[in-house]
Amino acid sequence: VVLDGGALVNWMTSATHVAPQVPIALDELAHGKPQRIAQQWAGGKLSPQAMGRVAHGLVYGVFCSAWTPYESEEEALRAGQEAFPSFPRSVQAQAPQLTFLRPDCDVWNVPAAPRSIRDKTRGDIPTLALSGSFDSQTGADNGPYVASTLTKAKVVTVPYEPHVVFATSKCAQEITVSFFNTPAAPKTACLKSLEPPKFEIGH
Repeated sequence: VVLDGGALVNWMTSATHVAPQVPIALDELAHGKPQRIAQQWAGGKLSPQAMGRVAHGLVYGVFCSAWTPYESEEEALRAGQEAFPSFPRSVQAQAPQLTFLRPDCDVWNVPAAPRSIRDKTRGDIPTLALSGSFDSQTGADNGPYVASTLTKAKVVTVPYEPHVVFATSKCAQEITVSFFNTPAAPKTACLKSLEPPKFEIGH
């Protein structure tokens, strides 16, 4: 397992599923013990919720039809460098998160979606924009952004939860069910009872 700067940045993005372990994992790495991060990075040992549920065909069907045809590799790289100007050049040499996306899309070989796929969605259909505050893949600020052109959207951010918040949070599931029952006023009282995770500490 090669843990270079790019791999470490990408691990941090996915490690929101094991947030309580992140400080101790970084401390171990700083003290010459990379095993925890290397195992998670190589073997997908994040959490039952995080792993084993990725529909790769769907993921690449979307990325390779709606994203890569309309953004060049140079544009993606430049955006990453602008977003993270303090990162070392060795990390900035690859676009963040989806390092091998373009070669993967060459293999997946799906046609580009219509350009309109990139347009903002507008409408008045009741919509729930549900996010996790620990989601570093699709940040919680995406919720209000998506809702800005949907007149009947409800924006809910569930604290301390990672990507795919519906899969990891019972509170998110309760909110979603209540949204189907009362779209104009989903029940969000469970948010008040949530507490931050207890971070693991060394012995």
